[in-house]
Amino acid sequence: MPRYKLTLAYDGTCYHGWQRQVGKRTIQGTLEEAILDLFGNRVKVVGSGRTDARVHALGQAAHVDLSLFIHSPDLCAALNSRLPGDIRVRETEVVPKTFHARYSAVKRTYCYLIRAAVEPSPFLRNYTHQVRFPLDSDAMNKAAAILVGTHDFSAFRSTGGGNTLPTRKVFNSEVFFISRHTLCYFITADAFLRKMVRGIVGTLLEIGAGKADVSVMSRLLNTGDRTLMATVAPPQGLYLVAVSYA
Repeated sequence: MPRYKLTLAYDGTCYHGWQRQVGKRTIQGTLEEAILDLFGNRVKVVGSGRTDARVHALGQAAHVDLSLFIHSPDLCAALNSRLPGDIRVRETEVVPKTFHARYSAVKRTYCYLIRAAVEPSPFLRNYTHQVRFPLDSDAMNKAAAILVGTHDFSAFRSTGGGNTLPTRKVFNSEVFFISRHTLCYFITADAFLRKMVRGIVGTLLEIGAGKADVSVMSRLLNTGDRTLMATVAPPQGLYLVAVSYA
């Protein structure tokens, strides 16, 4: 049974996240149904991680074991012909059996889009977090930079997030404008805790709005005190950009 790596892009607006759930529309479940329709047997699609409901992906990675060999371009085209338009398989490739979409990953990159100081757009409400007030991007970027390095991110752990060890290594963390009114928070780490990025963004928004000082980010890391963290930012501005394996 050959193993294939899938690189996926999806609009998470109409899905209850990645993980298969009974009676709910999910990315994993939809992929597995497409493969069942294509090959006639049920398989498990293993993702690099679980994106939450309404979170998007530009470069999610997954692997699947199939019962027969099929050329990668043909597999890509066949899957896309059976998937809804808001999920696309960007690329497929045969990988060794030792490859694991989750455990072989060494880096994951997310971005979060914020539209600020402008009237909210009904067309962007599912793809950005929109706020009417201006944000101090310099203060936000200074706070974001504090996260670079190896830290205990207990303060950003979601309630119900399990017993996963909270230490993560952050390679890059920055805030910058991509257009006049749109800010991007960009972060790369070895792995993430559940809702960790959205927790960070919520705190950055408080700092950008002048409701918290840049130093709160250091206090969060040093104390692990979740009460210092701002409200978790909503999901629709979050994108899984890429998963790296080397």
